[in-house]
Amino acid sequence: MSDISATPENTPVTPHRMTGKEIARSLKVSPATVSLVMANKWQGCVSAEVANSILAAATTPAGGLGVSARNLRLGRTGTVMLVVPSLANPHFADVHSGAARAGAEHGIGVIVYPLKDEDGKGPFLSARRAIDGVLACAVSARSMDVLRDGVAMVALDSEPEAGGCSVTMDVAAGMRAAVDHLARLGHQHLLHIRAERDAWTFTQRAAAFEDRVAAHHGIRGQSLAVPFQSVRARELIAVRLRADGLVTGLICDDDNLAACAYSAARDLGLAIPDDLSVIGFNDLPIASLLVPALTTVRLPAHELGRLGMEQFLASGTGPASTVMPVTLIERASAAPPGP
Repeated sequence: MSDISATPENTPVTPHRMTGKEIARSLKVSPATVSLVMANKWQGCVSAEVANSILAAATTPAGGLGVSARNLRLGRTGTVMLVVPSLANPHFADVHSGAARAGAEHGIGVIVYPLKDEDGKGPFLSARRAIDGVLACAVSARSMDVLRDGVAMVALDSEPEAGGCSVTMDVAAGMRAAVDHLARLGHQHLLHIRAERDAWTFTQRAAAFEDRVAAHHGIRGQSLAVPFQSVRARELIAVRLRADGLVTGLICDDDNLAACAYSAARDLGLAIPDDLSVIGFNDLPIASLLVPALTTVRLPAHELGRLGMEQFLASGTGPASTVMPVTLIERASAAPPGP
């Protein structure tokens, strides 16, 4: 078979792409105006009629179709927003890593929006004007209603909605495993250090703790709500432990809260695990750095982000709901109670 030579008859013709200056000249507007429209920053500066004319010129066969113009015409930006409760917790960095890597394989970028004011968040603008979709991670139902705003949404570690897309971790199973582990070790007085947040992931843990404690004959369980603020959390835990000397096992909603429990125990002269066994959630880097190393429920945060992005990219063709298993990692912070 002979090669086809590049002759005028079979050479593909590449349409001429109009530059911004050419579009400006043809429409008698300034190059700066064209730039504003192409960057989707024209609202309030350029009339809709002029903006549409610029986009029309950019999308004609003679002008080709630049990336910005194509995104504007199709209503896509190539950007997904990951909404998290806070930037302070490394757990959400792992979620972002998983989502960003999966998105990059398809030309999708990920921006992070923290819900806490102290993390430096800006005003939440209309999602439809800036992004293609939202990955809402560990946020309350109230926050999800605000974020939805007509764009595609995948709930991550948040309450699944009827007909909606979600990727969750079986945190209830993780809590049951933690209670069972302490029960097997012989603990009878347990305290759940509960995150002071109304997000679904934490209400699931609280409900599972109560149900599992009730299923074990002879075990008494209590709960203490604390904020994700280390000094205040440590103070509240210390006050409760000082008031209730029967507690021998703690289950904390997060490894950072478990670290606060370590500090409170040290202040009270309690040794871990001789006097107090502690179990956390997440398996953050701090879990293996604490002394003794922390027994914790490992949550697959990176996979959560990856599957969430894949759910978004599937555009409704994938499973509507995915539940990921979790694992109890046994380390040195949990042991049989002392005499």
